[in-house]
Amino acid sequence: MRCLLKSIKVYVLVVSIAALVAAAVLSVYAGAWSRDDLVAAAFFAGFGILAEALQYQRSRGRSGTIGFLPFLAIATIAPNGAAIASVFVAMFFGELIIRRDLLKAQFNIVQQVLAVALALLAYVSLGGKSIVGSRVNFAPAAALFAVYMITNKTVVSYVLSLANRTSFPRELARGFKGTLVNDLLALPLVLVIALAYARFNPIWTGVVALPMLGVRQLYQAVFDLERINEELLQLMVAAIEARDPYTSGHSQRVARYSRVVARAFGLSSRQVEEVGTAALLHDVGKIHEEFAPILRQPRKLTEAEYEVMKTHSTKGAALVAKVSHFKSIVPTVRGHHEAWSGRGYPDKLSGDAIPLGARIVTIADTIDAMTTVRPYRPPRPMDEVRVELERVAGTQFDPRICAKILEDEHWKDLCLEVEIAAREFPADSATDGSVFPHHSSQYPTTPL
Repeated sequence: MRCLLKSIKVYVLVVSIAALVAAAVLSVYAGAWSRDDLVAAAFFAGFGILAEALQYQRSRGRSGTIGFLPFLAIATIAPNGAAIASVFVAMFFGELIIRRDLLKAQFNIVQQVLAVALALLAYVSLGGKSIVGSRVNFAPAAALFAVYMITNKTVVSYVLSLANRTSFPRELARGFKGTLVNDLLALPLVLVIALAYARFNPIWTGVVALPMLGVRQLYQAVFDLERINEELLQLMVAAIEARDPYTSGHSQRVARYSRVVARAFGLSSRQVEEVGTAALLHDVGKIHEEFAPILRQPRKLTEAEYEVMKTHSTKGAALVAKVSHFKSIVPTVRGHHEAWSGRGYPDKLSGDAIPLGARIVTIADTIDAMTTVRPYRPPRPMDEVRVELERVAGTQFDPRICAKILEDEHWKDLCLEVEIAAREFPADSATDGSVFPHHSSQYPTTPL
């Protein structure tokens, strides 16, 4: 933990130095500030403080803000050190209002200063000038916007990868996901706000800037809806897993591993999330009352109990099918216990006839079974898991998917995800009734 905090502190120091250097270079390159620049800087600093005070929660560890609207507006009006001063003042007082701890406040301030400074250097280098008294040059304005967004999301994603111990590319993808379209639509609003100030007066700018509140509310509503949907799914899964100590955190872990496997196999971001949702719901059929006494058995299942438990995948698919939004994941939920050789259930599908999502979830499901505690053994280390996956590729699992996940780059991602998931979703010891009553030596330990 201390090592992690030290790494974050070093990173924040590096970003701080980079921000100071970028701001200094800009101040020299862009020239002196005028009195009008300072007036505009003060005006937009006020808007920036308001924007920061209205920031919204996007997801764990990641918040959203519309501060970029006044920050980029002042950048086109006073493309020099005055814009940097405006951003610094807005962020400083915004962080004071929110009362964030010192290290986070420092990072938030310097990363915004760095992003605006680099964006302004691109803007000025391409011939961008103050739009006060001159027409808008769209090429420099587009560069300003692009450099700001890329810098901001890159710097923030890296610190989150350190804090969450996740891969940087994954955090970067999350940073752009869901906001890219909205961010692009916000660019015209930036220019409208800046032109209102340059062509009219601050009062008209205030009137034109009111849509900022609408943009903020739109962003907040979108992420609130996404969060509520996710929390409802988590609640439903937790209710199911409460029946069986083994399954505590099981579905969350399988969902995380499924996303790693899906990414390794080259699926699109949308498909990865679809597979992750299916994995989260793969055991939803166990919510039926007939499974409750079986799941609580402190012994291995009888053949009759085993046959009952095998119906959970079809019952789960029937439940998921009732939600129209989940129609596409029904085959994955139904087929997550099919085997490549055709010896699985419920339909005894084999090879490519098994839905791709189901082939991915069954691998993730088995990885979780092998890396969690059993009454008869401790969690198996990842090197043993690797050997087992290699052994049953082509019999239990799709050999092509196994080959991809076993590549060094993807295997490191999976190992990291297992480590993180074990910490965030610790599993209780499994009961004997949670596993197959009879294990063929051909297959690794697999949960029902």
